[in-house]
Amino acid sequence: MKMDEVTRNKVDIEVIKHDVASLKESTREHNAKTEKDFELIHKKIDRIDSRLWWIAGVIIVATLGPLIGSLFT
Repeated sequence: MKMDEVTRNKVDIEVIKHDVASLKESTREHNAKTEKDFELIHKKIDRIDSRLWWIAGVIIVATLGPLIGSLFT
């Protein structure tokens, strides 16, 4: 009876070790994919940010240009 329990415990331990290793690998893969996704999102946000600053600059120049021009005429 004692030997059966020892054998069962050894099998259970091996199953648990396998499950832990599987979870670690799955977590690594998920983290790598998430990191790539965040990098792509960051690049897109940077492009949108640059475009918004460019638009803001155009609006400022379009507003202040005629105003400053009218001061000298």
